[in-house]
This record gives sequence, C-alpha cells and structure tokens, in this order.
Amino acid sequence: MVDSKVTELIRFLVLSGGQGPPRDWTRLCAEVLGVDGIAISVASDGTELLWFSDERSARLDDLQFTLGEGPSVEAARDGSLNLESDLERAFGERWPAFVPAAVDSGVLAVFAFPLRLGAICCGGMTGHRRRPGPLGEQAVADALTIADAMAVYLLALGPRETGPAALTAGTGYPGGGDGNGGNTGGGLGSGFLTGFGDLHRAEVHQAAGISSVLLDVPLPEALVRLRGHAYASDRPILDVARDIIRDRLRLPRDPAS
Repeated sequence: MVDSKVTELIRFLVLSGGQGPPRDWTRLCAEVLGVDGIAISVASDGTELLWFSDERSARLDDLQFTLGEGPSVEAARDGSLNLESDLERAFGERWPAFVPAAVDSGVLAVFAFPLRLGAICCGGMTGHRRRPGPLGEQAVADALTIADAMAVYLLALGPRETGPAALTAGTGYPGGGDGNGGNTGGGLGSGFLTGFGDLHRAEVHQAAGISSVLLDVPLPEALVRLRGHAYASDRPILDVARDIIRDRLRLPRDPAS
C-alpha cells in the first residue's frame, strides 16, 4: 500500500510542469524516506545533477561525478539498485576512491535507486545518512515508487537535442561547441537538460568548453582532464571550474604534469 505522503509527493511532481519540483519537494522526499538528504540526477554523457535537498547531497553527487564511480553513477548508468547501509564496512575494489572520500565527508550510508522504466534507465535518485543503518522495507518500497514516478516524469518530457556543449554558451566560443566545430550531444542530454534552467554543474561544462579550446582537445577529453585535476588537487570540481572560467587556472597541456 502506497503511503499518503508518497502519493502527495507524486501528485506534486506531476503538477510541477517542465521545470521540475522545488527544493522543498526534495526535502520532504528525504523526510518521508527517513534519510538526511536526496539528490536526483539524469543520465546524460555521464550524470547531471538536477535536484537536491541540501548541499551535502550536492557535494556527494559532485564527488561521484568527479571520480566516475559510486552508487549513484551505477544506478544511473546500469539501472542497478545500490543500498549501502554502512560505508565504513564497504571498503574494497568496487568504489575504491568514492567510499573513503564519502566517509571522510561524514556520509556513512548511501541508498541509490535507478530511475527506470522497463529497459530504459534515465537517471538515479540517491539518499544518504550521516549514520549507518539500513532503510526499512517500507522506505525502500516508497523510494522505488517515487523513483518510478520520477522516471515516468522525465521520460514524458522527451529528449530535446544537444548535449553538455550547449551549456558552454556565454563562454565566447563559437556555437558553444567543443572547440573543433563539433557538437557533443547524446542520451537524455543536451537541450533536454537546458529546459531545467540553471544546472548545478553548468560551470563545469563551461570550464570544459574553455579548456577544450585552450588545449586543442575534444570536449569529452577536456572534461576528463578537469575531473582529474579536481581529484588530484583534492578540490571540489565546481571550485576548479570557477577558477578556469575566471582565468585563475589553466589546465596543463600534459595531463601528467
């Protein structure tokens, strides 16, 4: 039986229109599921964070984007359900970089649900706790119901062409492209994402566009180098991106330097 609060969350989502739910919706979602925070990301040339309840949830998603690994990444990419109730006991080969970094940030449990409709997986919904412990059976059932509704909502909006390159508009590079006259669309990506207003990682894609031109490399490679620099320097990827945009930092031509 679906809880009345879950029904109300889904009703509000349906009525929210193309801009998606407000921050209060994600906060209420976290409260209903009994977690400290929620983040919802879409699969698009990696993952793109759309909505989150709090800054810790956003930083957790940024961490996985930077590392290219973690429960949210696998949920969005593979459609897998990942319920890690005690990250301090999860050290191992699966997420060797993510787990210690998450624990250091104070996150001790992560629950990632795929946004999936049949064989189509379009993203992930991830809750976290600052204490270890499993989700109850009802909370898991409620989270799966909300995740299914979110998948239907996102897929109903339909893909609207382009890709992360579209987010480099305003950087001064022709067409907001990859610096080589190309366009890097794909997945639910591009124009689909621009319909949601200011994206959390828009500056990351702007910085990748700038670096693509300065380094004379394709946009995907520039993004990989940006993520690598953030990881190697142990800095949030948004801080690195902002330094590149403000011309305080240029990525080295030799990624090993």
